Amino acid sequence: MAVRRKSNWYIYLLAFVVTTAFVIMVIFTFRWYLFPERTREVGLNSAGELSESFTPIAEHNFNTLIMLSKSAEDSPELYVIVAYDAVESRLSFIPIPEGISMTAEGRSLPNIYSAQGGEGIISAIGDIIGIKLDNYVTFTRESFVDFLSVYGNVRYSVPKTIIVQDGIEADTFNAGSQLFSPESCYRYIMLADFEEGESYRFNIIGDVLSSLVNQNYSYADSSLLDSYSRHFIDAQDSSITEEDYSAHKAALLNTIIYGSSPAEYYVPYGEYVNGGFEISDNSIVTIKQKTGQD
Repeated sequence: MAVRRKSNWYIYLLAFVVTTAFVIMVIFTFRWYLFPERTREVGLNSAGELSESFTPIAEHNFNTLIMLSKSAEDSPELYVIVAYDAVESRLSFIPIPEGISMTAEGRSLPNIYSAQGGEGIISAIGDIIGIKLDNYVTFTRESFVDFLSVYGNVRYSVPKTIIVQDGIEADTFNAGSQLFSPESCYRYIMLADFEEGESYRFNIIGDVLSSLVNQNYSYADSSLLDSYSRHFIDAQDSSITEEDYSAHKAALLNTIIYGSSPAEYYVPYGEYVNGGFEISDNSIVTIKQKTGQD
């Protein structure tokens, strides 16, 4: 009589379960390497933190024009290109003279802003210098001070004692190390008459702005960066969108974590000809290098 063998089905089931669990564990462990496209779009994990596999590339760079006016009713009086190089973790401030030469068109930056707003300004500056500016943001005195109140103060070494008139009030900025509050920072870069020409003033402005970033950037995290972004997106006149911020957030976090004193400044040089400031060809080359468009 034939002997019926017992089925070993449970052994196969156990082997299947163990094998499946092992495969799942391997996929989970190496998910960032097996599926890199999941994180490289913005480089953030589900908690909004920087993913370990993120590497900044040139597509994360941006060039933004920041403009500063006294109020919403006034045209801007300060124009500064902010060039961000994500790969090098570098943020360059480049002040642009209000009288930049547009004599061929018979126009100035203030009247272009009045007629066409920020889009007209970045188009005009881009055409003159030969670069592309991605977007713009206009701060008023109030919104600029509000932003600095969140971002932080700056300790700055004032080169010489100066009295700044602000309406009926006068402030004295003594030579030496001073802690600038948001209000005093605005008064110093916007209202001070340094009596040494535009280039000197632009060097002061560039130095203050880069010092402001370098002294405060390392304290930021994902949530603080979100808070900072609202001041740029919701400013008086801005082309920066939520999508712009999301596309660059990972690179900015990478700079915060791994960068070292990322901010610098560059002041264009040239001369006034026929009532307009003409930037030197060599200076334009440097600007193109700073903005990644050389």
